[in-house]
Amino acid sequence: MTCTAWKDFKKGDDFVYVIQLDGIRGKREENRMRKYFESWRYRGDGYDPSNKVTTLFFHKMFPSEDEWKSWARSFPHILVEVGKSGKRKPYKLGFDYINSPRRKKNV
Repeated sequence: MTCTAWKDFKKGDDFVYVIQLDGIRGKREENRMRKYFESWRYRGDGYDPSNKVTTLFFHKMFPSEDEWKSWARSFPHILVEVGKSGKRKPYKLGFDYINSPRRKKNV
């Protein structure tokens, strides 16, 4: 499964982020992801019958970009954030951040 996120727009002082989950195989994995994103708003889905995979879209408001990064760094899958130009942001999120050897870990 691949996860991609981007900042959709700014509403007042809040930032709206969208997350796209690609390559979800089977109903069990889909239900697990829907449950994980219960606090997010459902935005849509898609299905590829040739590969039998589902794509889900969710969005949520965050009060600041730091709040978004904090959530994204704790996400238990590989997550990539893309900017307006479509290029990948240079910082690590999700599983890449959790497993980073340079990250300070609380002992």
